[in-house]
Amino acid sequence: MSTALTVSLILLIFVIMAAVIAITVYLVKFLIELTLLTKNVNDTTTVVKDELKPILGEFRETLTNVNSIAQTANGQLTAIKKIIATVIGAVTIFAGKFKFLQSSFMKGFFSAFNLFRRK
Repeated sequence: MSTALTVSLILLIFVIMAAVIAITVYLVKFLIELTLLTKNVNDTTTVVKDELKPILGEFRETLTNVNSIAQTANGQLTAIKKIIATVIGAVTIFAGKFKFLQSSFMKGFFSAFNLFRRK
């Protein structure tokens, strides 16, 4: 029985050695594939970076132009608001005086209208 046990243990050792060798081969293959993948990812990121540089430059220039247009429009709107405020202020002052003339004119107009209507 001891020879059977010895043979079994030797067989177990050979199987374990074969498993370790197989695992080592698969691990080395995995590391090689992983290295190739990282090289491809690095190349891809370099290409994308090189392609994005001009696009980002144009985008930055476009944003600068849009910002300058918006600031110009904002300045013009501010000027228009000031003009409108000035005009409304002048119209308000004139309207206060005009109400007196308007009420007098309306009274006179209705008096004349009633005078002609009676005849």
